[in-house]
Amino acid sequence: MATTTSPIGRGTPRVDGPAKVSGTAKYTSDFHFPGILYAVPVEATIANGRVVKLDTTAAQAMSGVRAVFHRENIGKIFRSVKEPGFGGICKERRPPFEDDVVRYYGQYVALAVADTFEAAKAAADAVRVTYKAEKPNVDTRLTPDDDPDVVAKRPEMGQLKVLVATGNFRPSSTLWSSSRRSAASSISR
Repeated sequence: MATTTSPIGRGTPRVDGPAKVSGTAKYTSDFHFPGILYAVPVEATIANGRVVKLDTTAAQAMSGVRAVFHRENIGKIFRSVKEPGFGGICKERRPPFEDDVVRYYGQYVALAVADTFEAAKAAADAVRVTYKAEKPNVDTRLTPDDDPDVVAKRPEMGQLKVLVATGNFRPSSTLWSSSRRSAASSISR
């Protein structure tokens, strides 16, 4: 009879088991770093339509809230570029907050950023969104009909160093994505 290495049908030791069941395991949320900020998205509550009004006044006035980002104040963000090894990471190729069109329920329409998770959650809940709802498209044979035309390639390191040296690099207004480490984190090394 052949021996099997399959864990099915036999006990498998869990090296992390004792720490998890005793409450001593460390998770990502257990680590706190100086100056860390927390972000909670504001999600669309309709499946199809348009954002008519976004009222962030109450959210921005809350204690500990640093910003509420949305289409009107975030600046231009380029969509991710398909590169080798990057295809399965994000299927949403449209940049966040590209326009006021709501394409699906749960689409991000704003992002609350605060000093604590609780403050960010409260701020996200305080954002009031007014929609012009339209009938959702429930056709089972959907095809992409409005893929964005703008594609931006990530700058090479030499170009990035020139942008930084001349003061033209603003990480708060531009985002690059790559399967390799991001260009913004590379300049600090």
